[in-house]
Amino acid sequence: MVSSELIFGVAFFFQCAIGFVGNSLLLMLYVFISFKKPQQKKPMDLILAHLTVANIVTLFTRGIPEIMFSFGMRHFLDDLGCKALMYIYRVARGLSVCTTSILSMFQALIISPYNSVWASIKVRAPKYILHYFLFFWVTNALIYIRVIEVAEATKNDTVSSYLYISHIYIVTLKEKDTQYMPAFTFGMIFHDLIFHFLMGLSSTHMVFLLYRHRKQVQHIYSSSHSAKTFPEVKATQTILLLVTCFVLFYWLNNSIILHQIFTLSKDAQFDTISSFFCACFPALCPLLLIGSEHRIPKPHCVPGKTQRSHKAFRDGLVNP
Repeated sequence: MVSSELIFGVAFFFQCAIGFVGNSLLLMLYVFISFKKPQQKKPMDLILAHLTVANIVTLFTRGIPEIMFSFGMRHFLDDLGCKALMYIYRVARGLSVCTTSILSMFQALIISPYNSVWASIKVRAPKYILHYFLFFWVTNALIYIRVIEVAEATKNDTVSSYLYISHIYIVTLKEKDTQYMPAFTFGMIFHDLIFHFLMGLSSTHMVFLLYRHRKQVQHIYSSSHSAKTFPEVKATQTILLLVTCFVLFYWLNNSIILHQIFTLSKDAQFDTISSFFCACFPALCPLLLIGSEHRIPKPHCVPGKTQRSHKAFRDGLVNP
């Protein structure tokens, strides 16, 4: 009979392989366009490149240790290595939350009409992308610095006296740490809730704009040429799908973590399931983005009528 560890090991292996290849291809595409075809460069490329980097780091720091454990490598990290691994993972995960949020907000700005109240922000926002990234890096690095103090390498995964336990690491809570734990927990929750709230607002705004503009420009399309085929609509639908997947897997992951924290009997197997859900978004994200990336050559592209109809749709979308 195949053991559960082997099943999880194979699952993590395919997750990491698919996610690493997909994110690496996208990252190379954005770098190639930036240096070789600057006329095709878009402000969103920098955000997407940042997201792919966060995805790769998340997969390496979360998936690779699980693969190593599942295939028989026990206690391969000491306390220092465990602290570094968990800190990098938490920062990368926090950056993924921030980047997915700003991605949805930028897409909402892109499809907003030029005569809307967002017109001035739409012009200025791309100039400050690097500033946003610097802010995200600093805040996440500071918020998760407590991880370095509370994380230790797992020596015995049957011990249930810790706050949290996995096959790779444990979270200890010494008596002197109890006074800081509420502030640490509040900082993490408040940080994530803010960006999830912004994701929700921007996603709702995008759905409203797509619905309204589809009604306004419906006369442009024939029954054989749907608005869904145009890059603007397809990109927006992809961002909405990305946000939905991110929120779904994020809260599945967090629900298991909270269950572990508030359950007296600790089981390291729950952390493995949590890690699997955590790695789902970084693995699926590049597949969704590649499918909507019109700068990747498609064999079925037809110039002419498609280009004329696309111009009419774009004019209707941003200039209603």
